[in-house]
Amino acid sequence: MKSIAFKLWVGMMALVSVVLILLWLFQIVFLEKFYTDIRISNIKKEGFSIIKELEEENKLGFEQKVDEFAYNNNASIELLDLNNHSLYAIGTMGMHGQMPMMKNNFRIEAYKKVLEGKTVLVPMTHPRFGSQFMLIGLPVNLSGELEGVLFISFPMVPVQETVQILKKQLFYITIILLISALLFSFLLSKTFTKPILDIIKVSEEMAEGRFSARVFIERKDEIGRLGETINYMGQELTKIDQLRKDLIANVSHELRTPLSLIKGYAETIRDISGDLPEKRDKHVGIIIEESNRLSRMVDDILNLSQMQAGYIKLNRELFIINHLIEQVVKRYEWLCSTAGIKINLEGAIHEVVVEADENKIEQVLYNLINNAFYYSKQGDIVTVAVSEGNDVVKIEVSDTGRGIPKDEIPYIWDRFYKIDGSSKNKTEGTGLGLAIVKNILEAHQANYGVESQLDRGTTFWFEIKKWKQ
Repeated sequence: MKSIAFKLWVGMMALVSVVLILLWLFQIVFLEKFYTDIRISNIKKEGFSIIKELEEENKLGFEQKVDEFAYNNNASIELLDLNNHSLYAIGTMGMHGQMPMMKNNFRIEAYKKVLEGKTVLVPMTHPRFGSQFMLIGLPVNLSGELEGVLFISFPMVPVQETVQILKKQLFYITIILLISALLFSFLLSKTFTKPILDIIKVSEEMAEGRFSARVFIERKDEIGRLGETINYMGQELTKIDQLRKDLIANVSHELRTPLSLIKGYAETIRDISGDLPEKRDKHVGIIIEESNRLSRMVDDILNLSQMQAGYIKLNRELFIINHLIEQVVKRYEWLCSTAGIKINLEGAIHEVVVEADENKIEQVLYNLINNAFYYSKQGDIVTVAVSEGNDVVKIEVSDTGRGIPKDEIPYIWDRFYKIDGSSKNKTEGTGLGLAIVKNILEAHQANYGVESQLDRGTTFWFEIKKWKQ
């Protein structure tokens, strides 16, 4: 597999090579053509400018412009009438015949073509010196009618010597550029790919389970951001790995406790209390209670796993949430009274209709109230409050228990996470209640949160959108 460094190096060298090839083409191959085209174009413009002076009948301006043009361009100019008589001439091709080649047949042919309204270009060679000239014939139109012919003859400076000089220069420039590009592209490719190779190495280490590996890249570009993202991913994977280990440990612990109790009391019944009805009934009751707890835990784990995997769909329906809250609170009144805990219902009196999964919202209420009950002691108060906004109804479940430390609040929604200091005289929970609450509320796209102060209590809240007709 070809590396990015090699591809980058090849790309840089290809780019430099293309630039050099284009430079050679334009400077060597096309130089003479460019020079000829530009020279002829400029002479034509000057010729038409001279004709314009004639059209304006500005004799002084005409002669001044012709003299200046002939001098600057080393050109010869001759103005002929429709009978091929010379009206004005300046330079070496004039009426004194210092360029006899202008009197031959090709000059006459050129003259005839110009009379047809055409612009004529005739390359010429000096008969004595062999130098290259160009003859341009332009029709002289005055007031829209053809009145004569303007011939301009000018030397074409040979560019071969210039081309030879450019070839030498370009040869050395090409060698220098190729060597420089070779070194620069090599260094650039190494500089560019080194952090990528570091990221690949760290990613491979993370794939092998070494989540503590980090990328050390001090750059502010996209590669630097990629390195920061990899490091952030490593931090999150470390947390997830720790949570996984904690989950396994917690599941093992949570399952071991009821199983140990069931096994212990079953052995006690077998060995000791089997013939003692009172003790046997007590021990059987404990076995049944722990079996129920174990069953609840398995159900909660299954429900949570299904929700997190997206297997459970919400059965949205319209219902009056006040009635649901009242029913759940009434079911807890007896349990709270036996534990010396007061439970209150406060808030909206009139009916509020929402569209949600009633069974799932009931489960949220049960889990939140059960959580408040679990962390309350005798004399504490559990309050369920309902408040109505423009678009939502807000439900709050508060307790006056010991509260939650600030550094533990982010983790309370995790599976099997429990706050130390819960009331020990009540049935122990499964540690999955708040995780289930979180998944149900997020499935409803509901806002939720928690506020807590140590030794003053905790308030869990969530909002459900009201139904609008």
